[in-house]
Amino acid sequence: MISSLVITIILLLLFFSTLVLVPFIRHRKTEEASQQRRNQLNHELYDIRLQEVEEDLEQGVVTDKQSIVAELQYNLLDDIDDNHQLKTNTNKLIWLPGIVFLIITSVSLYWSVGAFKQVSEWQSTLERYPAVYQKLFRDSVVEPDQQDLQDLMVGLRSHLVEQPDDAKGWALYSRLGSIFNDPTLAIEAIDKAVAAQPENIEIAFESIELKMKIGDEYEKATAELQLKNLLKQYPENYQAWSMYGLLALQQENYEAAIKRWQTVLPLLSDSNGEQVRVLNNSIAYAQQQLAEQKEKDNTTVNLKQYEISITLAKQVSYEPGSSIFVYAQAVDGSPMPIAAVKLTIDTFPMQVFLSDANAMVEGSKLSNYEQFIIKARISADGTANTQNGQWFGQSHIIKSGDTTPVNIIINQQS
Repeated sequence: MISSLVITIILLLLFFSTLVLVPFIRHRKTEEASQQRRNQLNHELYDIRLQEVEEDLEQGVVTDKQSIVAELQYNLLDDIDDNHQLKTNTNKLIWLPGIVFLIITSVSLYWSVGAFKQVSEWQSTLERYPAVYQKLFRDSVVEPDQQDLQDLMVGLRSHLVEQPDDAKGWALYSRLGSIFNDPTLAIEAIDKAVAAQPENIEIAFESIELKMKIGDEYEKATAELQLKNLLKQYPENYQAWSMYGLLALQQENYEAAIKRWQTVLPLLSDSNGEQVRVLNNSIAYAQQQLAEQKEKDNTTVNLKQYEISITLAKQVSYEPGSSIFVYAQAVDGSPMPIAAVKLTIDTFPMQVFLSDANAMVEGSKLSNYEQFIIKARISADGTANTQNGQWFGQSHIIKSGDTTPVNIIINQQS
């Protein structure tokens, strides 16, 4: 790489040096041509004058031919520039200081503000890359240090520039991004690995697991869609169902987690004893969390709940796996929701309950407001941000303590 850079610099210097030399060369050629024309004219004048002298001699006008010819020759020599060749030789080198200055200035500027040091270190890292790769992946007794991992990352990145379809390389690059706490890089790299080999189920699982661990709300929603697609292709895959249950557990949907893990249990044979044990432990944990959740819900059973029925207008459509946000807002006040719930859309019509238990800010409860409205909004990417084109609906003004079920029709588009 450095050799290519040096060659490029030399070619550029040659190009600009040529631009500097061209005016000097043109000037020298013009001057030489002018001098040659002048000397030729002097010779012609000398011959004409010499012929006139001969004629004068024949007519007897002049008698001292020798002195006249000597004077003509002296005048001819006086008109011819004897120092022209010396001046020409001197002018040949007048451009040299300019070229030297250009080269020194260019090299000095690049050395001071250029990236020579960084490029040199990068080149050195690329030279170490094969040895580092050998050390980390073929010598199992060696523990890598941070410098080894950084060298591997730099070398691997250069390798992926040359071979962008290397799915395993992108997956490894994603793991290195996770090690160095760069979730954006890690997710982008694993997405490229999936794009390079969409049929590779191991990379697909790695992508889903990574997004579930370090992804934002959008990435987690994407992981859920990936997982659902995998289950359609591999409905009896243990790892897919296990992850699907773990996803429900993260969402605190313990009933769904238990159901999903119980679905995969019959698919395991006696030879899968360890997997059966892990699943049973996971189910037991989810059941414990569900019991605690129900106990907590029982403590809030006396809280005032508002029953909301949500339906869709005929023109409304939504993407599979979309979410719906149902939230209450003050009639004349801040647009910040008082209480809200988020659900994954299953089917319509659907019923939702809002109460003080769903308060968004501690100390600000539905029971504190004399009146409010309830809105329902569909979000394709699962995020709470309002976006153009989203379908939503809202209720009439609800008075505190009203026991009448609230009906919302989603028929408006932002």
